[in-house]
Amino acid sequence: MSQKINIRIAGRNYPLVVQSEEEEVLRIAAKKIEKYINTFEKNYNISEKQDALAMTALQLASELENILREKSQEQEEILLKIKKISKLL
Repeated sequence: MSQKINIRIAGRNYPLVVQSEEEEVLRIAAKKIEKYINTFEKNYNISEKQDALAMTALQLASELENILREKSQEQEEILLKIKKISKLL
């Protein structure tokens, strides 16, 4: 069932229509974004929200890329093990 929610990021409200199971994930993601924004503003003396948002986007994209690489490596290792097992049969 879809529902309307408001997500606040960098001082702005974003109304969204989401499935009920998506709401928690979006709220967690918004909190994570806010955490990064605050960290970048404090640690790097960033005064413009756009700069903090850009740094946050870069950080999150970097994390995603690392996760995807790890997943790809795991899949390659699994395939190699399957091939070894197949040869033994």
